[in-house]
Amino acid sequence: MNPINVRASRPAKRGALLASIAILLIGCASDPNRTTGQSQKAIQSPIDPSNITIASVTEGLRLASLSREPLASTFRTKAAKLALASGQYEDAARILGAIQASNIAPNATVDYLLTKAQLALINGDPGRALALLNQKDLTQFGLSDPDQIALGLTKANAYQQTGRMLAAARTRVLMTPMLSSAAVTDNHEQLFNGLMTLPTALLKRYANDAVTNDLRGWLSLAAMTKQLQNRPSQQLRALTNWKKLWAGHPAAQQLPKRLAFLDSVVAGQPKKVAILLPQTGPLATAGQAILKGILAAHFDQGRESELIVYNTDQWPSTVDLVERAVQAGAEFVIGPLDKDRVTELAQARLKVPVLALNRVTTLTPRSNQNGNLFFFSLAPEDEAKQLAEHGRQLGYKNILLIAPTDEWGDRTTAAFREAVGTKNDIRITEKRFSEDESYAAFVRRILKVDDSQSRANDLKRITGLAFEFTARRRQDIDMIALLASAEKSKQINPALAFYYADDLPVFATSLVNQDNQTKINNLDLNGIRFCDMPWKLIPEAPLETQIHQAWPEAVGPLGGLFALGLDAFNIMPRLRILREMPETPFYGLTGTLTMDEQTVRRHLMWGIFERGAVTTLPVVNESI
Repeated sequence: MNPINVRASRPAKRGALLASIAILLIGCASDPNRTTGQSQKAIQSPIDPSNITIASVTEGLRLASLSREPLASTFRTKAAKLALASGQYEDAARILGAIQASNIAPNATVDYLLTKAQLALINGDPGRALALLNQKDLTQFGLSDPDQIALGLTKANAYQQTGRMLAAARTRVLMTPMLSSAAVTDNHEQLFNGLMTLPTALLKRYANDAVTNDLRGWLSLAAMTKQLQNRPSQQLRALTNWKKLWAGHPAAQQLPKRLAFLDSVVAGQPKKVAILLPQTGPLATAGQAILKGILAAHFDQGRESELIVYNTDQWPSTVDLVERAVQAGAEFVIGPLDKDRVTELAQARLKVPVLALNRVTTLTPRSNQNGNLFFFSLAPEDEAKQLAEHGRQLGYKNILLIAPTDEWGDRTTAAFREAVGTKNDIRITEKRFSEDESYAAFVRRILKVDDSQSRANDLKRITGLAFEFTARRRQDIDMIALLASAEKSKQINPALAFYYADDLPVFATSLVNQDNQTKINNLDLNGIRFCDMPWKLIPEAPLETQIHQAWPEAVGPLGGLFALGLDAFNIMPRLRILREMPETPFYGLTGTLTMDEQTVRRHLMWGIFERGAVTTLPVVNESI
């Protein structure tokens, strides 16, 4: 997130006065012929801190070194603000750290708190940002219009980052009249995108309770958009009706980006779609589950397209099969599933768009010269990367990475390390376990509990004294990333608690969240936070309930493949928008979907095990 940078015009005389003061201060500070008394007299003359301007961070720090409090802290505050606006985040933090809040002049308080809050947002601590901005009634300092804008938008961003989307939307609505036309467009995009993360039922409830028409209009538009996102034709008709009902609303004058191109989405829906999936052979079970998901989405949309289903197990060449589908009139292809077949397509020229349901890990964006080939899969690497990103956002620096010694463990640990990167101060201690070893002994060893016991034994032997001793774990870790199955995690997690690591946060992938498990069966997973798809964390969606009734196997381990089929069909007409506007995601059942270099990326939700039950995070209760 970028810091908010607001400029305001000032009267000419006041600008000239400030320029004169700046020149006077700089001249006094830099002229070697002036006496110390003259410099001190100039620096200590009464100056309104709100009138101080500096041209650079260096100038601000230099003037601070020549000043007494509270003027010195005012100069440092200005320097920190300028450093933040220039992207010098570490410098801004270091300058702010040298300022004592008690030394801040009243008229510099807003700049000081706002800069600290914006820096907290950049560092991924929106709670801290809100605490800073809410600790005082800042209106007592006579806020200028730029100050009000900066404070309002910073609060809105902080609310949004903490999941308080309604508070963010309310704040953005109130800020709109103060913004320039360009800023209004960006503000409305962020407002609408934030609301779109909320469930439809919640949006409808908020809309019914909204006090102002502007907020009610945004909420009703988001509710309609979210409810009909999988039915573009119906969504377009509903949008037309909404615009008639809310003719004077800001969104009716300028639609959010995701709706501005809705007519082209509807017009671009393929009339005939080829489905390339295995219905026999070793991948038949997976292929059939995905196909059922596609069929469910097809009927939910009103069967606007014609489907042609091909069994890839009966075709040696996938390129030939795609050509056959095109000759049969297919305008779009979903599949194949097998990685070798996807690799085959990556080397071919494709006449129509193809959404492959796997990805080729060895294929680089540069080597993928086919603009018609897209990739969408449930890759475990994406989940491992999200764990790493989540830990980094929360500020954890010393991570214990636990994974099995197998091919899956190799892939996920490599993805985790790639997401952490090398250009930071995060340290990863990687420990791998084998299938047949004692997990209690493994945990005791990696936590170095035995080392603690050995040190105590050495001390007893050296001193000859008998004393009570409690073993300790290693103290150089602050987070545990557990890349393991549910069964393995049920053995490792209790061992972590037993060997004194119960105070450390444990993060895992969706593999720990099995379907059809009782609370008693999941007690050993208590405290684990994990990422997973909405299909599993929000199972009460109407369409999902219908699928469970029609195909009971969708409730079990195959459920994710049903969701993959649903999302593959639903994003089909939106691939171009996902590619051209990555800031407008699609909220699917497999996750929040965006596109990066023609690969659909999934951003998952978070859950936590509490008393054997799964609680979806974050739990945010807001009221109008």
